[in-house]
Amino acid sequence: MRDIVDLPHDLFLLVISYLPPRTCVLSRSVSRRWHAAFTDDHNSYLLMRWNFPICREMRLASAAALLPSALASAPDFANINDNLAVEIYCTSRHLPPWSETFALVARRYHHLGRGSARVVEKLQMARPSRESDEPSPFSFKGVAPWNRFLRLEEKTAEFHYPDPAWWYSQEDGVLVYPAEIRDRPNTPSSSSSSDPAHGYVYHIFDPATGTEFPVPFDVRRKHIRRVRLAKGVLIFEWAEEHPYLQLNDREILHRHFVTAFDVIRTPSPSAWTWTIQFRSEWKLHYLGLPMNRPYRFFSAHTASHYAVYFWQPNRSRHQDDPIEQLAVWDISSPSPYRPSEDPTGHNRPPVGNRATSMPAGLWNGTGIHSTTTTTTSTTARQPRKRASPEPEPTPTPTGPQVIRRITWRELDFYGLRQRANPQLRNLSLDDGNLYFIEEEHRWAEGQHSSPSPPRVHRVKCTGIPIVPCSPAALFTSTITDPVYGPVWMDQCGADGDVNMSFSLLHHLRSRPPSPSQPYFSPQPSPTYATRRNRQSLDDLLAPSNQQRFPGLAPCWRHEDFPYLTVAQMVDFAAGVRITARHCFMLETVSVCVRNTCIAIKPGPAVTSRRPLASGEEGHHSRRPPTPSSEDGKKETGRSEEVQFADDMWNQLVGRKGYLAGDERWVLGEDEEGRVTIVRF
Repeated sequence: MRDIVDLPHDLFLLVISYLPPRTCVLSRSVSRRWHAAFTDDHNSYLLMRWNFPICREMRLASAAALLPSALASAPDFANINDNLAVEIYCTSRHLPPWSETFALVARRYHHLGRGSARVVEKLQMARPSRESDEPSPFSFKGVAPWNRFLRLEEKTAEFHYPDPAWWYSQEDGVLVYPAEIRDRPNTPSSSSSSDPAHGYVYHIFDPATGTEFPVPFDVRRKHIRRVRLAKGVLIFEWAEEHPYLQLNDREILHRHFVTAFDVIRTPSPSAWTWTIQFRSEWKLHYLGLPMNRPYRFFSAHTASHYAVYFWQPNRSRHQDDPIEQLAVWDISSPSPYRPSEDPTGHNRPPVGNRATSMPAGLWNGTGIHSTTTTTTSTTARQPRKRASPEPEPTPTPTGPQVIRRITWRELDFYGLRQRANPQLRNLSLDDGNLYFIEEEHRWAEGQHSSPSPPRVHRVKCTGIPIVPCSPAALFTSTITDPVYGPVWMDQCGADGDVNMSFSLLHHLRSRPPSPSQPYFSPQPSPTYATRRNRQSLDDLLAPSNQQRFPGLAPCWRHEDFPYLTVAQMVDFAAGVRITARHCFMLETVSVCVRNTCIAIKPGPAVTSRRPLASGEEGHHSRRPPTPSSEDGKKETGRSEEVQFADDMWNQLVGRKGYLAGDERWVLGEDEEGRVTIVRF
């Protein structure tokens, strides 16, 4: 025997199983025989299964293999996100060779494991009219964050960041952003053109295919307050350009609306394309809101519900606490009606068979509890059989409907009233519950800081039921699964012992879980028809494997105290996590990869103590990447955090403090207001 490829096939597989992925790819250029051996489809598939068992390509391939059985059992396939289901279907039609896939994935994790970017792309965004010297139809006036910042001695740092004008959905894999206006002349006549396409500033960009589509949403004569894409639903929260009511000498009211679109992935001969369809529109606040900073609102949405929390200053002479209220809409029913085009409301469609808006609070004021408030499970409801033989009427689609309102009294009952010192960070929503994420910091100062700060840093999550059931609905539906109701609360702070240690579970909650077993059974066949997998498609793509449970407190914020984790991008299914932390003037962006087979048994995080700067106490910094071998399986740094270059902070986090993406890329906003796409 003169060459490795002359070995028996089983011995050859045993040898290459010990080679790192980079070496396997480089071995293709040794000779023609080596190239044929290392590009063999069967061998490449085995290398993928050994080295990257839970990467995106392997998960899609496994789901594509289960696609015929999933289509036969519709309930198993219906629980998956529609856009993800189309991607699985397209993957089953266009199966790339395993040799190309292995080289692509090996290159990706080579850059991830070293904290380096393969390609850095920039997307120029449209400049808002108040930031541009030239006329612009685009106006973005985001909701102001709380007036809180960090101060330690003479050092200050940001504690809250403003909302970005763009958004990325990990479930759908697309970016929505205000694209730069290039072809439209910057003249007042074009801004007042009757063609609505002149106002289609927001675009949908697919980083996987490089395609871009305009969103049919005219931004002219509107102030965009917030944009968000989740579960295939694109939400625009906006206000009219001109006010309609003068409250006093300093405050004027603008009508606020919410416009929803369905972002649908559709198959195409090449791969897939995207279709944006109008779903519905509703009024955000029944009176309207001023555009100044003291008025704030937080919102969250799923594919079927939308929740918003209002925090408004109180103008009463007898009450100093702000006005607080919460409203929840059912947005599952589409409607062509646009209240922004009907100020008088004469063309509003009737409610029909849908339940009317619920009264404020839990009680109707008559002394009896006429409305039963409960939560719904994450599974579909099973209808009960009625005693009456009459057929159940089919609900008429009537558009968004308010299903619950909660005033300050009920918020106080739940322990969620913010008062004059708000702690709310953001809202999170699932199928039946709303979660308030609150946060306090010892070094927080400002108008909204707490007069009694915690010992170090505390985060808390409180879950409340939001989907009510009327007494009549109790006879047509049943709840069999456990729900998380008013008693659900999770918090994390340095109150565990006298040493002010954080909870031992915060590291597990912050990081994606390590792979405990490969997604494929040990069947050597590279063809999809002969692969066997005991998991169902629903188990493979379960929400618990794809994202973090929203009811957990964000312990990742103080994971590396005194560093504050500003933002993070976590691909739980792939085991990839990218974080951005700062400790006043010290800023770092790092990556942690737990996808490879060597990370099945990760060791403790390795840190090194550096010389303390002036005014710092007890600071630890992450150890820079020091691999012991060139992409070897024995190096310990593969399962630890690796820092990016110093300029990556300004490229990704410098302006908005927001990160998004998945294992293929990470997105952020640079100092010049451009969307940065770092591809691996």
